[in-house]
Amino acid sequence: MSTPPEPTTPPASTAVNEHGYPDATPVADMTPEHQVAYWKHHARKHEAAAKSAPDAAELERLRAAEEELAQRKAAEMSDAERVQAEKAAAEAAAATAKAEADAAKREALILKVAFDKGLTPAQADRLQGSTKEELEADADELLKLFGTAGGNQGGFGSAPRSGGPRGSEVGATSTVSAGEERYRAKHGK
Repeated sequence: MSTPPEPTTPPASTAVNEHGYPDATPVADMTPEHQVAYWKHHARKHEAAAKSAPDAAELERLRAAEEELAQRKAAEMSDAERVQAEKAAAEAAAATAKAEADAAKREALILKVAFDKGLTPAQADRLQGSTKEELEADADELLKLFGTAGGNQGGFGSAPRSGGPRGSEVGATSTVSAGEERYRAKHGK
């Protein structure tokens, strides 16, 4: 039967720093008193960092100072510099708007082709191409490989409904007597 190993204690020659724990000793090897001092020191350090962060009022003051500085810089600019800065800002805004418009046009084109070809939304997400012809060719290729949901054409959600057809999917009943006949045929009454 073996006895449990005794906890190791740091040698008496280990120097303790100004915070009350030895620097070169792992926390697990420190005495309980040194561990307490170690954790107290680190807790105080983190607490001081948290207290030094600016509060909401200080942030608002800094934002106001930044805005005032921007206004002063703008006032100090010459007319040519100001026009140049406004031109650069307008060009950047125009480039962003053009990119967004192009993306919206492409998305609309993809949706139109997908609807016309009877693709599911998942299939529409996979369409590749930049022109209508390229998108239609890719849609045809997808249809050859995977087909449409339920095998029928008709756009998004063209799969048969669970519970059977309803609404416009049911054959048109022109009169009450035709509906009555269908009921009798179905229920035998």
